[in-house]
Amino acid sequence: AVVSTQSGHYGRGDLVGHLVHSSVLKLCKMRQNSKQSDKDSRRQPNNNKLTESIWPELLAGTVHCFVADLSLLPLELIMNRLHLQGTRAIVDNVLDAQSVIPYQASYNNVQQCVEALVDSEGVPSFWKGCSALLLQYSTRFAVVHTVRILLKYINNFSDKPSLVPNDSATSLEK
Repeated sequence: AVVSTQSGHYGRGDLVGHLVHSSVLKLCKMRQNSKQSDKDSRRQPNNNKLTESIWPELLAGTVHCFVADLSLLPLELIMNRLHLQGTRAIVDNVLDAQSVIPYQASYNNVQQCVEALVDSEGVPSFWKGCSALLLQYSTRFAVVHTVRILLKYINNFSDKPSLVPNDSATSLEK
């Protein structure tokens, strides 16, 4: 997978991403089929074709990106630590919130970086940026859900009969 730290997106050609994407699509289609069978039993028309065609792809793409970002978060942390080594970086002191702590580290390879992280900060430190990621994706899911509501509104609005008579009806009366 190709990592692009500029945009925050990862390459989508990986096997896990494909499995997540296709699984979410299958779940959406199964849910749509069960809703359709319920509507058939009650004889209600299905007028959400636009929503049914776009919504599963939007949801699957968002879930796919979330899983990719979450799974690559430890690798991104290691990459950032390797980039920071040898620099004179300072980090806020979270204990007293009044000072800063100098950060200097020197790693010979990736394995030494991983071992140093586990020894000094523990395994959960690999997911330090998870809260920001969750905030980012909660916003994305809210946008995707808003798009779904708008698509349903557009479908309902376009399926209502027109109040303006069409030209063929007025020409027959003349």
